[in-house]
Amino acid sequence: MNLFYLCDKNTMNKVNIKICGIRSLASAQVAIAAGADFLGFNFIATSKRYINPMEAKEIIGKVKNKVKTVGVFQNQKAIEVNIIAELTGLDFIQLHGEESNEYILQMKIKIIKKILLGSNLGNINKKVEYFILDRDIQGTGEMINLEKAKQISENFSIFFAGGLTPANIARVISEIKPFGVDVSSGVETNGMLDSRKIKAFIHNARGVEI
Repeated sequence: MNLFYLCDKNTMNKVNIKICGIRSLASAQVAIAAGADFLGFNFIATSKRYINPMEAKEIIGKVKNKVKTVGVFQNQKAIEVNIIAELTGLDFIQLHGEESNEYILQMKIKIIKKILLGSNLGNINKKVEYFILDRDIQGTGEMINLEKAKQISENFSIFFAGGLTPANIARVISEIKPFGVDVSSGVETNGMLDSRKIKAFIHNARGVEI
């Protein structure tokens, strides 16, 4: 099946693209070459996409200044998060749990915070740079309602995540017009990042003006 779709190369304003679940230099390089803006490294020990901080440090050291790097954490000790962020040279910390405003204040670099539909964004600490709108349980369930997501996107800088694939990404972006999109399982085959799917996802996402 052809994963690519025709796009208008003359469009100007493009969505930011985050490829998450990076576990190898090869995947990082494919994503960067294809035009990714952010790479996500998962430091949640229970995740199947977990990467050891020392391995992440080696990859990040070789792609620094070519792309923004994001470390994904969930309800972990603040001191542990800051240590890993400094060790690996991350640009952003992504908090994917129920971290409080007091917790957020302890972070030493820029923050991306997971939110759900119905979250009161006005109560979240202003130190948060971007939000990531995801499903209640990551990797499962139906895609978030696009109309409701659009309402949030009109007022806040969000990454939209959950259920995205090369086949649907253009439609989702055109409807929501988010600051960014975030994908992991949608560009995997048998649990591993798939170079062809990464390229197709980014190609199709770049074909939409926002």
